[in-house]
Amino acid sequence: MGKRFRVEIVTPEKVFFSGEAESLIVPAERGYLGVLAGRAPLLGTLRTGAITIRRPDGSELHCATGGGFLEVTPGKTTLLVDSVEEVSSIDVERARKALARARERLASRDPSVDRERARAALERARNRLRLASHYRAG
Repeated sequence: MGKRFRVEIVTPEKVFFSGEAESLIVPAERGYLGVLAGRAPLLGTLRTGAITIRRPDGSELHCATGGGFLEVTPGKTTLLVDSVEEVSSIDVERARKALARARERLASRDPSVDRERARAALERARNRLRLASHYRAG
C-alpha cells in the first residue's frame, strides 16, 4: 500500500470529491501531471481533460473536467475546477447536443456570438464524449 494524501475537488457549486488518494493525474496546462504523497508544493492551471484518482483500495475514479486550478501542499491537493463530472454519469446524448450547438455557434456569422466561449464549449463536449467512449468501452 502506497502513501496517502488528501484530495479535494471543488466547483463553484459544491465539493465534488473529498477523500484519500494514493495518486492523482490531472490535465495540467502543459500536459498530464501526476501527484503522489509528499510531492513538492505546486500551483498550476488545469485544462479540459480527464482527472484520475487512485484510491487506497486500488479503485480509480475517472472524471471529466472543464479546467481550473491546482494547489499541491504537503498532505493535501486541491482542485478548483469550473466543472467536473464522473465519467460513468456522462449523458452522451446531452454531450452530443452540446457539441452540435457549439459547432453551430462557431459556424455562425453573427457578430454577437462569443467565439471563445463557443470554442470552450466545443472542447468540453468533445472531452466528455471521448472519455465516455474510452472508459465505457473498456
